Amino acid sequence: MIQLFIHASNFSYEVKEKAVEKAEEDYLPSLKKENALVVFTTVEKGDDEEIIRKAVDNIKDVFSKVKASCVIIYPYAHLSNNLSSPDVAISSLKEIEKELKDSGIETYRAPFGWYKAFSISCYGHPLSELSRRITKSEEFSKSEELEICSKFGFPSSPKATFMKIATLEYLKKVLSPSSIIISNDELKEKEGTMIIRYLKPSGRILPCINEDPKIEVIYFGEKQLDFPKEFKDSKNSLKIWDSKDGKTTIWVGNLIYYILLQAKSMSTPYLPLWISPIHVRLLPVKKDFLEKTEEFANQLLSKGVRVEIDNKDDGLGNKIRRSGIDWIPYVAIVGEREIKTSTLTVRIRKKDEQKSLTIDELYALIKDEDPLMLKQNTPVKIFD
Repeated sequence: MIQLFIHASNFSYEVKEKAVEKAEEDYLPSLKKENALVVFTTVEKGDDEEIIRKAVDNIKDVFSKVKASCVIIYPYAHLSNNLSSPDVAISSLKEIEKELKDSGIETYRAPFGWYKAFSISCYGHPLSELSRRITKSEEFSKSEELEICSKFGFPSSPKATFMKIATLEYLKKVLSPSSIIISNDELKEKEGTMIIRYLKPSGRILPCINEDPKIEVIYFGEKQLDFPKEFKDSKNSLKIWDSKDGKTTIWVGNLIYYILLQAKSMSTPYLPLWISPIHVRLLPVKKDFLEKTEEFANQLLSKGVRVEIDNKDDGLGNKIRRSGIDWIPYVAIVGEREIKTSTLTVRIRKKDEQKSLTIDELYALIKDEDPLMLKQNTPVKIFD
């Protein structure tokens, strides 16, 4: 929101004709006042209750300093090219008017959406012309815990990209929207609509919690999610979701961060399978077994399993350690016995147990645990 303050010795306006289709119908057609604080106001996309509160505080502050007799709120779309929708602008301006009146300040508001002729005479003292841009005060600090986001390459890596896509798909499944829109506009949609927004962040850029773009989901309808509404790390208080006024808002980066922190807090860190970039990592015991390992990988890929091969010419112990560091859910060893029996020796991370499984048995376990079964976006061979 942008505010231009003029302390006017005289101010008047008169409504002429409609400028936009959604102009106000119930309005004050003309006004003439002396010693008025005129607040030319532009409501922008993303302006919310916090912005309105700051706008009211700004007006009260300037009003008390210039000793005006009244306040006139004047809609003025010419201060920005990032305008909110007419509905949001009107409701915001009305809320500012109400807050000022409730605090005992004589307040008037020119109508939104009309061409108006106005006349103004500025006092010309040092405080008679001021402007202020209001932005959200959301500030973030780099905590030690955020290193978990860097582990998966946030903000930009194939793994981070997969996890963002998976989270959006998971929310689609949970919310079951009737329609989906990708838009940063302030929209008022019918119940059941899901809007995905890619927003410009404010404040310090940090992985997961304040990335560029910052992903936000709005669902028109009030839903309860199986996650806490908010949580804290050592330096930040973060909202995951909120449901009020007929809509549910979810902050995708914060949700991913929470899931990562929950996984890290386990004795053996483990991600929900739907958000894990890889289901299975195959470890050939010898370089000679790589061709057969690729055959196993192709069988799994054909069933929709996300699979990769640790094809580094390295010892099995090092390959197992790398899999542990990467939190791979299913680690399958490919040796002589596995090749002869067409089975895989699989270490299941979640249960900390080892089983001999056929391709079909391994697929059945994964399919039962992953409700999305999204395609992978990384190469099969890690070291190619």
